[in-house]
Amino acid sequence: MTIEYVFRLDDGQAFNFEVDTERTYQARFDKVEHPFWTKLDFQKCTLCPLSSEEFRHCPAALDAKKITETFRAMLSYVEVTLEVRTPERTYVKRTDAQTGLRALFGLVMATSGCPILSRLKGLARTHLPFSTMEETIFRTVGAYLIQQFLVQKSGGEPDWELRGLNLLYEQLQEVNRCFKGRIDAASEQDANMNALGSLIYLAMGVSFSLEAQLAEIQHLTISPAPLEK
Repeated sequence: MTIEYVFRLDDGQAFNFEVDTERTYQARFDKVEHPFWTKLDFQKCTLCPLSSEEFRHCPAALDAKKITETFRAMLSYVEVTLEVRTPERTYVKRTDAQTGLRALFGLVMATSGCPILSRLKGLARTHLPFSTMEETIFRTVGAYLIQQFLVQKSGGEPDWELRGLNLLYEQLQEVNRCFKGRIDAASEQDANMNALGSLIYLAMGVSFSLEAQLAEIQHLTISPAPLEK
């Protein structure tokens, strides 16, 4: 599935990005030269399981290279008209560069070859740009619980307490924090930097007091029909 992002600036410039959400990591791209900030050992994530002997570059950084270089000199508050096209629908929003980049970085990183970030890849199929914290929690927890239901049906031990989900988002905070170091080094102005900062905040928001946040959206859940005894 391809999702297209089009940033239109008031001066007439337009920047187009097509994201193949089902792409696979291409080892041949790792063998050619890329900017210094994409090197695996540069600002390497503390949780990264990849070996620099096998990977010269960070897979997520390679995928984010075009975005980062395009907006490296842009300020966060620059107004853009952002169009996001999925196979099912098109979203259009007047927003600032930082907000648009947060959505695009999040999509590209979650569908990259990073073994940690790619755990969110399943959410790309129902990608929702500009999602609120409430929407993010609803989609994330819902997707996780579907997996746990299927784990139980196949005879496994489900995680109904969401411990694994909490741990994942704690890891995402750390990965995003380290990845921001790469983006900071590659950028002259703050649009890219603040977009990554927003992703860190989003991951914190999901993992912080998740149970309390779920209680706040209880009114959005579905009640079952009475079961026969």
